[in-house]
Amino acid sequence: MVMYALRLYLTKSDHKQVRAVTKKDIGIKILYDGPSSAQDTDPASFVEYGLKTIQRPVLPTLTASSIVAIHGIGAHPDDTWCERLDTGGYVNWLSDPDMLPVKVPQTRIMRYGYESQWFGNETIRLKASTVAQQLSPPAFDIHCALFRRAGDPQGLSHVGRGRVYIDGAQAIVDAKRLNSEWPGIYTSTTGLLFFGTPFRGAGGLNQAQMLQAIQSQYEDDQIQPSNLNILAPGDETLGDLLDQFFETRQERNLAWVACFFELKPSNKFVVDESSGCLGQSELSKKYSLSRDHFSMNKFGMPEEEDFQMVCKVIRTMVEQAPPLVAARNQPCNDFRVEFNLTGLPVTGHFVDRNTEMEEIQGNLRPSNIQNRRRTHVLYGLGGIGKTQLAIAYARKHQESYSAILWLNGNSEETLLQSFAAFGRHPSINATRHAEDIRAAAKAVLQWLTLGENRRWLMIVDNADREYSLNTEDPQAYDIQSFLPGADHGSLLITTRLRSLGEIGHSTEMQRLDLEQALELLSNRSGLPRDAKDMDKLVDRLGHLPLALVQAGKYMRETDTKCPKYLELYENSWYKLVEQVPRLRDYDNGSMQTTWMISYKHVEKTDPTAAKFLQLCAYLDYEDIWYELFSRGSEGVQECDWLLDLAQSEIDFKKAIRNLLAYSLLESRRGVESYSIHPVVHDWCTETISRGKVDLIMLACIVVGYAVPDDSEQEYWLLLRRLSPHANRCIQQLDKSRLSNEMEYPGANDAFHNLGNLYHDQGKMKEAEDMYLRALTGKEKVWGSEHTSTLNTVSNLGTLYSEQDKMKEAEDMYLRALTGYEKTWGSEHTSTHNTVNNLGILYHDQGKMKEAEDMYLRALTGYEKTWSSEHRSALDIVNNLGTLYYDQGKMKEAEDMYLRALTGKEKVWSSKHTSTLDIVNNLGILYRNQGKMKEAEDMYLRALTGKEKVWGSEHTLTLNTVNNLGILYHRQDKMKEAEDMYLRALTGYEKAWGFAHKHTLNTRYNLGLVYKAKSRFRDAEQQFELIVQGYTKTLGREHQETVKASTRLEVVRSAREHQETVEASIRLEDVRSAIDEESGVVVHTDAA
Repeated sequence: MVMYALRLYLTKSDHKQVRAVTKKDIGIKILYDGPSSAQDTDPASFVEYGLKTIQRPVLPTLTASSIVAIHGIGAHPDDTWCERLDTGGYVNWLSDPDMLPVKVPQTRIMRYGYESQWFGNETIRLKASTVAQQLSPPAFDIHCALFRRAGDPQGLSHVGRGRVYIDGAQAIVDAKRLNSEWPGIYTSTTGLLFFGTPFRGAGGLNQAQMLQAIQSQYEDDQIQPSNLNILAPGDETLGDLLDQFFETRQERNLAWVACFFELKPSNKFVVDESSGCLGQSELSKKYSLSRDHFSMNKFGMPEEEDFQMVCKVIRTMVEQAPPLVAARNQPCNDFRVEFNLTGLPVTGHFVDRNTEMEEIQGNLRPSNIQNRRRTHVLYGLGGIGKTQLAIAYARKHQESYSAILWLNGNSEETLLQSFAAFGRHPSINATRHAEDIRAAAKAVLQWLTLGENRRWLMIVDNADREYSLNTEDPQAYDIQSFLPGADHGSLLITTRLRSLGEIGHSTEMQRLDLEQALELLSNRSGLPRDAKDMDKLVDRLGHLPLALVQAGKYMRETDTKCPKYLELYENSWYKLVEQVPRLRDYDNGSMQTTWMISYKHVEKTDPTAAKFLQLCAYLDYEDIWYELFSRGSEGVQECDWLLDLAQSEIDFKKAIRNLLAYSLLESRRGVESYSIHPVVHDWCTETISRGKVDLIMLACIVVGYAVPDDSEQEYWLLLRRLSPHANRCIQQLDKSRLSNEMEYPGANDAFHNLGNLYHDQGKMKEAEDMYLRALTGKEKVWGSEHTSTLNTVSNLGTLYSEQDKMKEAEDMYLRALTGYEKTWGSEHTSTHNTVNNLGILYHDQGKMKEAEDMYLRALTGYEKTWSSEHRSALDIVNNLGTLYYDQGKMKEAEDMYLRALTGKEKVWSSKHTSTLDIVNNLGILYRNQGKMKEAEDMYLRALTGKEKVWGSEHTLTLNTVNNLGILYHRQDKMKEAEDMYLRALTGYEKAWGFAHKHTLNTRYNLGLVYKAKSRFRDAEQQFELIVQGYTKTLGREHQETVKASTRLEVVRSAREHQETVEASIRLEDVRSAIDEESGVVVHTDAA
């Protein structure tokens, strides 16, 4: 064992404490020679190299091991290991018969000396390679002769101290590299002990401080500061040397390593645990000593606890040495097998996936000391690139492994055949005595378990068959039964099965990023990356490697550009993908084959999950969650399998788990929701669900019945989540051209609810289509006077009213009213509701007398049927307040609002949203009365309550935000007004879209602010968008569109004047041409 003592003397007085190193101190000195034999080597032969025998006891047993101790820089080779006693004199614990020799009596103990002075008169320049050469022959030749005199070497242990460990490490590295010149040195080294060795640099005094202390007392030519460089944290020389040393730690039958670090601080030099240890493993241990850096290598008495610990470690190494050397001297099998690419789907266009590659490399690449089998599982959707990544890893790192086995895991048969093929390699020849391929596979597994065969990599590709004890798949297999039993080597598995990720470290393969996807499609198609619409095409294909490769191949072979391929993909998917030739770098050849294999597995093991996937083809591919089906199950009472899923979340999760298992579904991180890759979604639509109109109707019914009531707290959130599904199933329904949709149970109510969904999102055209669809079906199935039919008629009236189609709206309301009165009578609540809606219609038409009559009739009916404090009655009171406000009857309006407010607070509470609607209306009233403080108080109360109940982005909250903007506008607080309008506008656009009436009203208000601040260009932009919005929703000839166009021209004229006239011209003259306006307020009426 080599022991190093790093002592840095920074003053001349310190330096005087160290004896000068003379020629006789250099080289190997035997401190304790252990037992000797009759054929002992003549001691005279040692004198030439400075060897001196201090003690040579004659014992009957042969020497088992040798220990070499090496001192540190600036220290004496003997004094390093000596402790000064309180009684005077010194004890060298390496040679004192009561200390180390008695602990390891059969071991030879030596020390090595070299010139290490780095400052002063005797300074020398030291390099790691210099001391390594000093450790080489003839010194090592004599060393080897000593421990070989009684036969084969039994082990060489090194105990190192400080900086010189680095030199010792260099010697180990060179001994391995130059084994022919230094035979036996590397293979006979069985243990390494390090005392305070700064593997990662030292603390305490830094390099500059050490150098400054020396420069104050010595001339420059007496100092070699470069010797300190290796002590600096992060030194490249140190790092490179350690890397080379770690390479030696990858061999079989490794030497044991022990690192000792100090617990007590020193004011000059510190090597703590993080720097003084190589890391923890079975063959590399770390120990603490209750000493500082300068005393940790000195022991004076056998009873010292730290001495006992050091001796225990040394004795353990000595005992381990003979069997370790014996194992090394056994004939070594050659386990090298070249990586063979034959039969692998190798591509010449692999796109680097650095994140995944680094993750595999960090887990699988053979480490410095590999004592455990390492396993990595790549799982994910078929076609995501698992196989290509595994091939790329094997090709990149094949030199790190002695052998790479590539096994086709598609079935048990292909797996066994792969084992047998590998076993035919001459260096293995596992099939020579095998009776069949199963026996050959067993022989290969036994070869992998050999103790010296530790650096193999086994890759099991496409392990996609789920195995269980009761599986019906004859080719399914338990992958664990085909893994080597030994605890070494590396294993990489590619699979679609998420469950196999439990075998080891796992990586779920993700889609390519945009740059990777563009590179792959460009390589395969031969088109430049900036080709027209290439970015659109890779997005449409979901950055999926298989889809990109298939597209690129077709485009290259048919000279098709990206826009045309997009068109063909959207309109002729099935024919397009059928024409793409088989892909050589994908085992299954195409998308159809790849995913059909997974689907068939699911269909066999869980038919319900397979049907669920078929249904999802007609929903949107994102945001599939349990409540969508549990809410929508009310309309699918005749579909037993879906009812089972919808009524039991456990059953739902089971189906989801089985689809996730084959990566046909993806889990959306952070939410309990799932998605389907868009290309897999296309595949489902065009293959497993193609032409199944019953599933289209089932999807429409599920989504329709999932539409919530507008009183639910998360109403707007649910609308946003349901909208993509509604769009998808209606799109598919229109494409199917189904003629008897109304005959499906639940279909007509589902269409009615989808009309509500579109209506509340401001999508008037889509809402009208759904209502008319529902109305047609209900009239055919139930008749024109059925109450369900009349509900749809009433909703159509509200829709037309909001579109300013007053005649159509009145016709619908009157038809509904007549039907309700005939069916339910004049006192029924449905009748009262329609009377109230007629009141709102007449109010909007300016027919104030007719509106008041309708409101009062509805109020009387509600009070008679329910009571004056019923919420429906209070809603009518609120509407009357708004009517009186618009008539300028402020006192009557205030009375109505306060009455409604008192009742709402009593029935609901002061924080209920219905109460807050009235608070909002009171704010409008007070503002127009000039009571700005009271108005602001009402608005802020309403805003605070709505934010708490609905959230800051709810449209009812935004109504009050808009009204606050108008209030600030009236007060000339333009900055505050602009902030409120922008907040409301952003929220409305997100909830309703740019063309909804609330969005356009708020945009109009914002335009007025810009106009007032002479920001005519900004105002012009707002009014241009208003014109576009009204044109889209109401038509070019509608009065609102015409009014907006007129305002746009006025603002544009003002902007042109502002840009062209002289600065002296007063812009106020231009602005005066614009009528003073105060904004569009949002009352809350109760329909």
